[in-house]
Amino acid sequence: MMHRILVADDEKDLRELLVSRLKRKGFDAKGAASGEEAMTLLQKESFDIGIFDIRMEPMDGLTLLENVKRRQEMMDVEVIMLTGHGTMETAIDAMKKGAYDYLTKPYNLAELEVVIAKALEKRKLSEENQTMRSLLHAKEKDFDIVGRSAAIERVKHLTARVADADASILIEGESGTGKELVAKGLHYWSKRAAEPFIAVNSGAIPEQLIESELFGHARGAFTGAQKEKKGLVEAADGGTLFLDEIGEMPKDTQVKLLRFLETGTFRRVGETRERAIQVRVVAATNRSLSEEAAAGRFREDLFYRLQVMIIDVPPLRERKEDIPLLVDFFLKQSGQRQLTEHAMNELIRYDFPGNIRELMHILERGCLLSPHNEIEAADLMLPGGTRQASKQDDGCDPLRTLEEVERTHIDSVLTHTDWNKSEAAGILGISVRNIYRKIEQHQLEKNSE
Repeated sequence: MMHRILVADDEKDLRELLVSRLKRKGFDAKGAASGEEAMTLLQKESFDIGIFDIRMEPMDGLTLLENVKRRQEMMDVEVIMLTGHGTMETAIDAMKKGAYDYLTKPYNLAELEVVIAKALEKRKLSEENQTMRSLLHAKEKDFDIVGRSAAIERVKHLTARVADADASILIEGESGTGKELVAKGLHYWSKRAAEPFIAVNSGAIPEQLIESELFGHARGAFTGAQKEKKGLVEAADGGTLFLDEIGEMPKDTQVKLLRFLETGTFRRVGETRERAIQVRVVAATNRSLSEEAAAGRFREDLFYRLQVMIIDVPPLRERKEDIPLLVDFFLKQSGQRQLTEHAMNELIRYDFPGNIRELMHILERGCLLSPHNEIEAADLMLPGGTRQASKQDDGCDPLRTLEEVERTHIDSVLTHTDWNKSEAAGILGISVRNIYRKIEQHQLEKNSE
């Protein structure tokens, strides 16, 4: 198959030289002396690659690029920009607007051929995956957030309304309320549904590695960097980057994230080259970021950048009418199991400090302990008795220090979860990293009290 290339450049000698070179290399190449002529050709004929000079009159290369991308369904073409006059910012702007790559005049023809080959490879992969993406997109349209309560319906309505927006979204809510499900709703109900959804737990990555994980690194950037690595930001190109527990992100990384949100560009660790991608950032936190920013624990400028739109996810205790639906959803995934009426009533009476995550763990425990298809209330082992005892203990000595109360409560939750630190962190509403700090701070040990 002969690939078709359109060269748009108002410098006749350079245009004709490039067209001639491409023809000798086996391409079906045509030239256009202006942006307007290029648009006319693109509307009449099909091209695989467009090579546009940025500096043309009256329609410059950037305007031509924007027109092509606006008509993407008619003009499905990968664009390479040529610049001899523009600044680096102009070239980066072209990348943000959808150009595949750019080269600076005077460019090396061999280098241009390499870029063309890569652009054609990208196009080939896109075409091969088109059927698969269509199938995925059809499935993703069926994505739903379980619940019919007024509280969760408000969340779903707002999520659907802002799904196609490009602005950053901040999702707030207690730990375990389903903030990642809302983030997936923002992705799967949007035009980005066929592109990647990349979730990053900011509190689970060691501080010294988080910048490299997000933005990637060059070979030799630090000890152990044996080869270059693409970061999660690049992996999410075209789709959604979900930053969970954003409040746990180190201040140094917050600075780099802010710059990326403002410019759409970033540098891998150990590189000076600017890279530009298009990605929608969704962040989540179980804290009040406004309070964290006011206390100096979170960058105020990053908070303002993230809080263009805030979606507040209600705790499970405020949407108890959704519990039967959630139970049905989880138990269907575990086979033909169901709760007795008494067990369901006990669940509805419980306050769920760990929210939906705790409900899931309780149901998992019930499935393990029940010898029958029907799960009894006793099989769920709800911690109501433990919580009542804790309240009575608190009342016996009202003069304990806050540190003593915290130590007792964390130890109680760890005991209840059999020292499952992830589950305990979910119930306490803190990160796993934070619970390790608390265990060390209070010198807690299994069966310590």
